[in-house]
Amino acid sequence: MSADDPNQLVELSYISKATHDMGLSSLVHLFDVARKWNLDHELTGALFYENGHFAQILEGKRKDVLFIWGKIQKDYRHKILHRIELDEIDQRLFPNWALRFYGGDQIAKDVPHLVGLLDGLPSHDVELLRIMRSVASGNQN
Repeated sequence: MSADDPNQLVELSYISKATHDMGLSSLVHLFDVARKWNLDHELTGALFYENGHFAQILEGKRKDVLFIWGKIQKDYRHKILHRIELDEIDQRLFPNWALRFYGGDQIAKDVPHLVGLLDGLPSHDVELLRIMRSVASGNQN
């Protein structure tokens, strides 16, 4: 497949700072809308939110991932948006997760090494991405 093949499977990862504190109801709404869109477009991945920062890994067809990335870039809830990677992949890390959400308490419990890395600093990109990917080896229910 060529690098421009719209059906090539890709993984996109990014971090961003929220424009405002996301309360529980806002996060639940965001999750519900994003999960439905992901189900309809065969996207998978994980979304992390802690202390005003988002981090996400999205997997799917290039055309769908780039479309939603464009929407994320225009979303008023994000500022200081930083793409970590966009890579072609042969298989998904999160094949059973239309969207798995990790909030502050769950991050502290399940992914404690991630605490403090969601600060939007590119110097943490490699470590942040490694830890984000590590949740795929956990239970995918």
